[in-house]
Amino acid sequence: MQTTRRRFLGMTAMAAGAIALPNTIMAATGRRPNLNIAVQDLRTILEPVDGSSIANVSWRVQYSIFDQLLRTDYNDNFRLNFALATSLKQIDATIHEITLRDNVKFHDGSTMTADDVVFSLGPDRLRGEKAPGAAVFANFLSSLADVQKINDRTVRLITRTEDPVFAQRLGAWGTQIISARARAGASSYDAWAAKPIGTGPYKIGEVRNGDEITLVAHDEYWGGQPPFASIRFKRLPEIAARIAGLKSGDYDIVTDITPDHIAEIEGVNGLSIVGGEAMWFRFLTFAPLRTPILKDVDLRRALALAIDRGALADGLWDGRAKALTSWQLPIFGEINDPNRKGVSYDPAQVKGLLAKSSYRGEEIPYPSVGTYYPMQLAENQALVEMWKAAGINVKLIMCENWTQVGDIGGINDTSGGAFYADPVSMLWQIIGPTNDLQSTGGWTNAEFNALGHELETTTDLAKRQAAFKRMQDIVEIEDPCITPLHSMPFIYGQKADVSWQPNPLPQMYLGPKMPPEPVA
Repeated sequence: MQTTRRRFLGMTAMAAGAIALPNTIMAATGRRPNLNIAVQDLRTILEPVDGSSIANVSWRVQYSIFDQLLRTDYNDNFRLNFALATSLKQIDATIHEITLRDNVKFHDGSTMTADDVVFSLGPDRLRGEKAPGAAVFANFLSSLADVQKINDRTVRLITRTEDPVFAQRLGAWGTQIISARARAGASSYDAWAAKPIGTGPYKIGEVRNGDEITLVAHDEYWGGQPPFASIRFKRLPEIAARIAGLKSGDYDIVTDITPDHIAEIEGVNGLSIVGGEAMWFRFLTFAPLRTPILKDVDLRRALALAIDRGALADGLWDGRAKALTSWQLPIFGEINDPNRKGVSYDPAQVKGLLAKSSYRGEEIPYPSVGTYYPMQLAENQALVEMWKAAGINVKLIMCENWTQVGDIGGINDTSGGAFYADPVSMLWQIIGPTNDLQSTGGWTNAEFNALGHELETTTDLAKRQAAFKRMQDIVEIEDPCITPLHSMPFIYGQKADVSWQPNPLPQMYLGPKMPPEPVA
């Protein structure tokens, strides 16, 4: 029997909330407007390499404050463009030389030089074991070994090994350049992190603790005049309050709209809905090393195969999301295995796996905050019902914060996506040894880690294909620790006269339209 949205939502208590689709907003004609955006949550530490900045709610604010050496155009098939760098030359297998753009101004009016790049990517800020950017470095730039100034406009970047995606890393996250002089002049790290100095189209104006962030136009921006005089992000956790503010004219854009609220916005003259499917995904992780019952491989496989991903995507998102059955994405191109089927809903196989497993109905913990992701509680409850129907006893445990979730282990739900067109940015970045699942002792696999290291250190396509294929075999069949669910739609409500250009990641770029400068 086909699962309709009405029937699906009847399985659960509906949770309010949603996530939004990042977009480039084009300025209205005439005098530059001030833009007001109501958001579900904010992070007021604005240093982009701080560990707390590895979050959707941080990226959408920070993306307009800072520039990177290279820029990925997510609306042009993830094409890599020049940004603060104007050339990139590979000297040998581990040395890359970049030329910096002339006359780039920081928000304080000073001019960017190679010294700023050396400091921004150096051990005090990024690469050191105790640097504030250590977590970002491990996630996004782990191959970088050294940064050397050649002259004021030239820098050499040296990697530990050959890196087939090093250029893509420079356009992903972590290479945001800050003013070394301004950082040195800050009274403390906390003072700096609250109001850092970058080169982006907007600089930080006022920050009200946990509640509101205002950005103001940086009119010396190298990429052209910013389209808005100011941008105010206002934290409004309740979706009803955001929609009421949009209807009253207090806000130009509101984030995190769920399908159940789309008609409420579209039915108002002068308002519209933008957004939809993105290159961002919901998935589950299993922590067998912290949860004894999950040590049984057959049980973990059964948990994955008992999930009707199509019902989740269609039932929760009314056709705006797509089920995800593997870690292969079309943008990965020829490294994918065209014959791979991945995981699917298979009640018969679930029954067989449970029969040969050691599982006898023990309770499996499933901690969740329930309100961070769009439709999170509804999805939590639907998954519990799917597992119950398969004969698996999963207990949903509601937590106040992510720390509590991490302390429990069991099954966790989270999200991630591809920052560039290679599986290094997806599966390896999500569950590699420096990331949460392994670093907190929930799971590890020596072969998987060795293969991931090969994936990110060889340019041989055949070896990379074989490594990626085998990594998926391990996490799907032999030692399951993660299973995909579906894409995570980003939906915004807006005033109809505000023009958007969708960006399929959580970043929310609000600056001027940038002309293409492709990296060869």
